[in-house]
Amino acid sequence: MKQKNIITVVTDHQLTADTIARAIGANEKHDGYYLGNGYAVTWTNGRVIEATFSKDESFVLSTSMDCRLVYAHNFKFAMRNYDNLVGYNKSEQDAKQLATIKALWEMSSVIVNAMIPDTHGDLDFLSLYYFLAVPREVRRAWLPMLTKGAIRHGVMHGPADRKEYETWLAETIYNHLIKVNDECLPLEGAPIVEEVTLKEAAKIAESVGVEPPKEGDYGVGDKYVAIFTEHKPLYNVNALLVDAATELDFNHQQTIHTAYNLYAKKLISYPLAMQNTIPAGVWNMMRRNKEILRYNGKWGKSVSKGRPSRRHNFRMGESIYNGHGIVTTGLHPIDLSHDEEKLYNMIVKRVIEALTPTAAEIKATRKKNRKNKQSKVKTA
Repeated sequence: MKQKNIITVVTDHQLTADTIARAIGANEKHDGYYLGNGYAVTWTNGRVIEATFSKDESFVLSTSMDCRLVYAHNFKFAMRNYDNLVGYNKSEQDAKQLATIKALWEMSSVIVNAMIPDTHGDLDFLSLYYFLAVPREVRRAWLPMLTKGAIRHGVMHGPADRKEYETWLAETIYNHLIKVNDECLPLEGAPIVEEVTLKEAAKIAESVGVEPPKEGDYGVGDKYVAIFTEHKPLYNVNALLVDAATELDFNHQQTIHTAYNLYAKKLISYPLAMQNTIPAGVWNMMRRNKEILRYNGKWGKSVSKGRPSRRHNFRMGESIYNGHGIVTTGLHPIDLSHDEEKLYNMIVKRVIEALTPTAAEIKATRKKNRKNKQSKVKTA
């Protein structure tokens, strides 16, 4: 490692690092990292730094203080000892990889945080940052999809909306501090919204002896909103685990591992999210990607023509940093294992079901188009 002033990208797993490295031209493979085109790409092998809450020190929770420094003040950081848990000497591997990360970090002008796009990814990165204790400029590559364009944009420019990301990160840190400090304080921030089918909701209502909800009803909890619908929503992690168990006979570990592989292979969006609605930008992307699903060997014939349904769009204050429903990316799958093919096809089926317009939506669209044509004729 002789280069100076490189940009180092840090992610969770080697499979993800490999995808990122190819996208940005870091094609030289070394022990513990990739190098090239002014970049180094490395990985942590999961959560290796333990952040232990400092109970004996004064508790700091100040919105006037940088949220990252609040995190640093309230926790102590050390390498986790997994040896007893996993039954082999993982600590030796972790120490070696951390030494590689630190060496790259010290010769870098910028560090790109490309950890998984959720709360755990950001907290894990902060723990690593303060454990290494080598101050550097940091850029967040928020990557719910690992397509080449998304990776390059994220690595070079950071989040699409930096202000919204900083607000979300501050809320994430403060909520985490409240949780570990066992304080009974309200949690702030945008809610996590999950669509629930009326069939599932009716079972729950029956079990507790209450009236079942109707289409469009919603229930509100602490930072959680459940919207009840008669239409199948996109998958989130909970629904994916349930259907993979019942339809594919997958255990939960098998589902998580397979779904993450599909994400790393750029075929689906990040799968471990609770929200299952989608923002406008993802809906626009699905206008093209839904058509590509016509080439799916198993479910392609069921793809309807026209724009995808807007039923499952963001509409109740959701934050993109709480994730979104699992969608396909529009890339053609190749070299899939048997498990990956089965899970991918199950996700494709749900994407088609969720984004297919209902008869009422099609009728409303046709009516709107007729009105637009009539107004154009009158204007002419």
